[in-house]
Amino acid sequence: MKTPEVLVVDDFLPQESWDRLLNQVQCDEWTQSQPDDKYWHITDGANYKASKRFLRDAPFNDNYDIWADAIRAFADSEPAQEYVAGYTDIAMRCHGYPVGSKNPWHTDMGGVTYSYYLHKHWQINWDSMLLVLPKDSVEYKQMMRKLPGTKQQDTYAGTGTLEMFEQAEKQKGLIEHGMGYFVAPKPNRLVLINKNVVHGITRVDKDAGENVRLTMTGFFNFFKAQVVNV
Repeated sequence: MKTPEVLVVDDFLPQESWDRLLNQVQCDEWTQSQPDDKYWHITDGANYKASKRFLRDAPFNDNYDIWADAIRAFADSEPAQEYVAGYTDIAMRCHGYPVGSKNPWHTDMGGVTYSYYLHKHWQINWDSMLLVLPKDSVEYKQMMRKLPGTKQQDTYAGTGTLEMFEQAEKQKGLIEHGMGYFVAPKPNRLVLINKNVVHGITRVDKDAGENVRLTMTGFFNFFKAQVVNV
């Protein structure tokens, strides 16, 4: 599927590469997201993330090189270039969503991002769907307005922050529009999400049991290196 909002590619990795990447992430360093990470709100359930890597640092001399090669080849392909032309780097890390976790409506800070569904099995009634609003259908300002005297103390220093508690007013436009489409977390599917697209991930249903929604995710960076004259 190709729309102004997303580009979806199925059967993204060969079976052996898929197996080796899944094996590798299980040997990574994992942490649970804390309330300070406001991409998830405190009512969104536990979620877990492996260590972050960047394409610029490849090769890694492990099976993460499989992903580095695959996402680079994809980014340089003609379909993806319509969304990411001029990118300078790609971030990559694995996220795990167990039963009860979700990701609320957001815009990925206005950047272009991707999600690759690394898990081997998923049932449609396990939910955890990617929900997408049509581009430019709502006016949604993700960053929280800071009042005089408020100082940034969390990990978003220099970039702004997202609300932890007061979100209702900001989200009125989403429910008033109230229409869009979903993309299921089908195994071995890659989804590229265009910049400024409002989207969210529904909660993993209890029917999923011990199954975890695993995704390779990251931003496409467009920062240019600064040239310093000495």
